[in-house]
Amino acid sequence: MVETLDNGTLLYNWLKECEKNHIILSFKGDFNQDLVNAILVLAERGPEVQNSSTLVRSRVFSILVECMQNIRKYGAVTPQNRDLKPGIVIICIKNGSYLIKTGNFVYNNEVPALQEKLDKIKAYSKEELKAIHKKVLSETQLSEKSGAGLGLISIARKGDAFNYQFKKIDDGLTFYSLDIDVSNGPK
Repeated sequence: MVETLDNGTLLYNWLKECEKNHIILSFKGDFNQDLVNAILVLAERGPEVQNSSTLVRSRVFSILVECMQNIRKYGAVTPQNRDLKPGIVIICIKNGSYLIKTGNFVYNNEVPALQEKLDKIKAYSKEELKAIHKKVLSETQLSEKSGAGLGLISIARKGDAFNYQFKKIDDGLTFYSLDIDVSNGPK
């Protein structure tokens, strides 16, 4: 669903929704590789994360890396920041499980293809996702710019569920948010 809101209302409503959960880490700003690395170090040292099993920590960090790389590689630049790709990452604990929330701008013309890809991935079972992941790895030459679409597949495989929203900002940009649930139990 694509909804049009002004920038201030959009971010306020989204952050209010995020605040309903116990936030253990949040970052809002411009993403680059050094920043991604720093956020991962901070997340790893958090006491809530340290109390989780190794498997759960691994799933959370894998998803977090993919989400931040997606912002860094595919996010849209804004007119105010012509060279920077702003985004937001929030890790929450909700009912004993993790909720990873990300948001960034994408170009309006990219929304239909991204929405179609997300809907397809969401419809696959875990077994189908594993098979697709394996197939893409064996048939595709990976480049520096693109992981052949493996990021979203990996997120779906390692998370328990995900939801997304698109909110149109103006004629050029849409705010894209992705929420991924990761249970604190065995997968």
